[in-house]
Amino acid sequence: MCPEYLAPLANRRGIGLITAVFAIVILALFGLLIARYTVTTQMSSAEDYIWAQSLYSAESVMRLNILRHDGGGLPAGVANPTVAQIPTIIVSDTFTTANTPATIRVQAQHGTNVSRTVEAKYLLLLSP
Repeated sequence: MCPEYLAPLANRRGIGLITAVFAIVILALFGLLIARYTVTTQMSSAEDYIWAQSLYSAESVMRLNILRHDGGGLPAGVANPTVAQIPTIIVSDTFTTANTPATIRVQAQHGTNVSRTVEAKYLLLLSP
């Protein structure tokens, strides 16, 4: 029935099924690895974005507070503004008078337990 050169393969009827299952498993593993890499990258990018937002919020409040000491900026009653829905806290500000070195430290706390603290040393000079 079979030619003699196909005789050794005649008793291997399930080899195609095993090969197909093996190929499907390998392709599924590749798909799983790609999905995992995509999710990890997306989460990392989201965290970087939130960290940058918190950093820029803290820097903005720090600069606004220095500007307020210099005669511009926020009204005197607003000490801890919210920038882009990120609450900020002025941790310390050693400003007393002009011509005296001061240090300001501001912390921005994002709702996802991300916190950035910015510190700056500055000197406001009196104009003659």
